[in-house]
Amino acid sequence: MVESGDYLVPRYRGEPFFDKPPLAYWLMAGSFRVFGFTLEAARLVPVLSALALLATTAWLGRLVFDRATGVVAAAVLASTLLFLTFGRVAMADMLLALWTTVAVALAIAAESANDRRRLIAIALGVVLGLGFMTKGPIALLLAGLGILSWAWYARRLPLRGSEIGFAAAAFATSGLAWFALVYRRLGLEPLEYFFLRENLERFAGETYDAGRSPAYYVGAYLAVGLPWSLLFPRAAIRLPRGERTVLVWLLLMAVPLSLARGKIDYYLLPLAPALSLVVARFLVAREWSIADRRWARAASAIFAAGILLVPMATLRVPLEWLPGAGAQVALVAITVVVAVASVAAAARPTPARIAAALGGGTAAVFGVLAVFFLPAFRAAQPNHAMTQDVLRERQYRPDAAVVMCSDPARVQRDLLFDARIVVLERCDLWALASSPQPFLFVLGPDETQSLLPQLRPVAGYVALPATALTLSGVVAGVRPQTLALVANFETGDPVAEVKRKKDRKRVLRDGEASVD
Repeated sequence: MVESGDYLVPRYRGEPFFDKPPLAYWLMAGSFRVFGFTLEAARLVPVLSALALLATTAWLGRLVFDRATGVVAAAVLASTLLFLTFGRVAMADMLLALWTTVAVALAIAAESANDRRRLIAIALGVVLGLGFMTKGPIALLLAGLGILSWAWYARRLPLRGSEIGFAAAAFATSGLAWFALVYRRLGLEPLEYFFLRENLERFAGETYDAGRSPAYYVGAYLAVGLPWSLLFPRAAIRLPRGERTVLVWLLLMAVPLSLARGKIDYYLLPLAPALSLVVARFLVAREWSIADRRWARAASAIFAAGILLVPMATLRVPLEWLPGAGAQVALVAITVVVAVASVAAAARPTPARIAAALGGGTAAVFGVLAVFFLPAFRAAQPNHAMTQDVLRERQYRPDAAVVMCSDPARVQRDLLFDARIVVLERCDLWALASSPQPFLFVLGPDETQSLLPQLRPVAGYVALPATALTLSGVVAGVRPQTLALVANFETGDPVAEVKRKKDRKRVLRDGEASVD
């Protein structure tokens, strides 16, 4: 958008992209214009959205319960693994969670407003429109279910009469204008693609991430909701009958997510504020029963054991992808301190001790991983070096296309962002290798053995698959993979010529050594 000046039609890999509305793209484009084309500029949008969501959660907690619950709920959310992870990923989901939560909070605030009801109605319509412009109808569905649950509890709608009209007008202005402009320029096809394929088929059809069990989100929350998912079942049971509207809200939002064919763990983000409110209500209780203390004791003990597995998991990662010894020692030391604190909290469980051990421990360990381990992993990957090699080759053959069959290291994302090069995803490599058209091939180990003798080697690399950063990848163990960049054309690059001569001398030297 920034480079073309066309802010109406999003493009990905050079083609119009109507999978999502453009609000998140507009915000990131604005950040790029101010701060330049950097990863940090793109991540500024989810970071600010996450901070705003924390403030909104605190506000919502004060509206529904009291100020203390709101503050604790924000702290719970801020130390939830799902929130910590996606608060720094350049995606639209944190923004969606913000709009849906703000919408529910505005609807509740309208109940106690007197002379500001019309203004709140307009604000609610605008927020619903912004949610629609972020990810489409799902924003209306999730926010609407939350508003309906609170309306059921209050036995009346938050807006009445003309206020609904003002809200609808505000929604149409903020949420539908872009769709009208797209229709005016490109006709009905982009809208059919968005509403039918990206929404209806995602819900009911065989799209990607399909085929998972309706109970998928139960297990997903247990993992991405750590550490607070350990306390949530007891917190939900303990919630007084008059305060269970938040559980109704959660269940109503969970139903369409569970029934949808496509399921991904970060789809739980809009539910995270409500989940945090339930846990916070448990933590602000003045007294815990014997059953409460037993549950908290077990949760803290499990957390203590689990946190010690973090440095053990890093042992499964090759040393080249880890930070220096100082950072590794710091991680071990911090996890031991957190584990000891959690055991101490389990010995004498109180809300304050359990909250400090689980929340503070999670934040401390995640901070070390984010500051030291993730950058070290990124620096050890060959993505930057491969991007530079591709750019150097294309200086001499600008028409050379880049092809890969598989992309375990996610190299094509770097090529697209840093070099504006669209990678062709094809596996008929033999046909392309013999083509008169120039191609650069990124080959995996098996492909290298069959194709490398026929092509000009450019560079070799060692990479870990990106799945090494996932729980399943850590459990299964990760092994470095050899990648190769090769070309089916000759080049006038003097660097490549020097490399070719060195490789030839090495082959001759190895051959002479084998004869001797």
